[in-house]
Amino acid sequence: MTDTPQSEDPANPGADAKEFASVLIAHAKGRAHDEATKLLAEAVAAVHDTGKSATVTVTLSIAPVKNNDTVVAITDRVAAKIPTSKKASMWFSDSDGGLHRNDPTQYRLDYTDADRNHTPNRKD
Repeated sequence: MTDTPQSEDPANPGADAKEFASVLIAHAKGRAHDEATKLLAEAVAAVHDTGKSATVTVTLSIAPVKNNDTVVAITDRVAAKIPTSKKASMWFSDSDGGLHRNDPTQYRLDYTDADRNHTPNRKD
C-alpha cells in the first residue's frame, strides 16, 4: 500500500476533485452546475434583448462537520440578476380608481372619415 493519492478515476468524476469546475460538476449530482448553465443562457439572451447587463452567481458554502476533521459539508446557491424589458402602457384613472384608455375628464370627439370624393374649395 502506498501513501500517495490515487489519480482521478475517469469512471468516477470528482473522486479526486481539486479544481472548482470538477467540484461543481460532481457536487449534488451536478444540479448547481446545470442550474448555473441554464441561467447563464437566459442571462445572455436577456442581455441581447435589453442591452442591459446581467449576472449569474454560484456560491459554495463550506462548513466543517462536527467530530470529523477530514470532512466538510458543501451547500450551493445559484442566483441570477437577469434584466427584463419594461412593458408599460399609459392609462387614465378616474376618481373611483377605474382605468380608461381615453381621458374620462375630456369630451370625446367622434371622428369620421372625410368624404374622399369631396374636394375642398381652393382659391389659387
